[in-house]
Amino acid sequence: MAFVFLPSMLSFRKRLSGLLIYLLKGKNVHDLDLSHVMPAAKPVVEAAARVYLRHTKQWLLGVLIHGSALKGGFIPGCSDIDLQVYLRSEAFTIYGQLPLEICSAIQRDLARIDPYPFQYIQGYTLSPIPRSEYVGPIPGAYHMLIGQLPVPEASEADLQGSVRKKLATIDESIAYYCRGLLEHGSGKLERLVRFLCTDLWPTLYQLLTLQEQDGLRVWRLPKPAALALLRQESQLAQTAHRFYQALHLYYPQATSVEDAICVIEAGIAFFEEARIWWLECGEEQLS
Repeated sequence: MAFVFLPSMLSFRKRLSGLLIYLLKGKNVHDLDLSHVMPAAKPVVEAAARVYLRHTKQWLLGVLIHGSALKGGFIPGCSDIDLQVYLRSEAFTIYGQLPLEICSAIQRDLARIDPYPFQYIQGYTLSPIPRSEYVGPIPGAYHMLIGQLPVPEASEADLQGSVRKKLATIDESIAYYCRGLLEHGSGKLERLVRFLCTDLWPTLYQLLTLQEQDGLRVWRLPKPAALALLRQESQLAQTAHRFYQALHLYYPQATSVEDAICVIEAGIAFFEEARIWWLECGEEQLS
């Protein structure tokens, strides 16, 4: 997807960035808008956002939050804090990342934050020039903590267009999580469960985007409301609910090997049902 930024847009972005730098030059950052953030997440979100702001304010365009810390349905000990920090292009090295010394300084400050009841803080720094196949933030599924969004929001066409790519990789997901059960040590099982969560939930929302033909509405929903959209008597719904219940048994302690295996088995069962649905029905709905 290509975007052309007109001179007027570039001028506006420069003025916006200048305004934000001016606002952030005071003793503290007081203008974070946490009004839409879940109460349990506010202390962590505020602390993390201030870290990113402190180290990137000279390039800042905006900071947004998305995910369960915003729309609800988070699972204690499992869900993460999802932040995106938009910076002017000159902030980035040739590798597309911030300079190493700034990354190190951010990590030192983030390490002082206790993310509980969330598992960890996930932050991405992004350029205002979208990369290839970029899909912007979904209207109603994100909130600007500060600044303005410097990239186009996702459209329904964007969401529908991204479905095929995601659902076409279900076979790879099944193989990956089966193979992962053959490894042990250094927290590998715990990480496998966590990776499964970050893989399965987007797959569910992609399926619902196709089934409902209203991805903009689907992606605004918390997990329980999204699960409720599935045809409840279907195997797809039953395996999704089994996975959700298994997560609540495993977290927040995340210590039981048997509970972890139950999560992974339920997740693989869901992927298998999703694969069947995709092969039988999904291609028809995209055509």
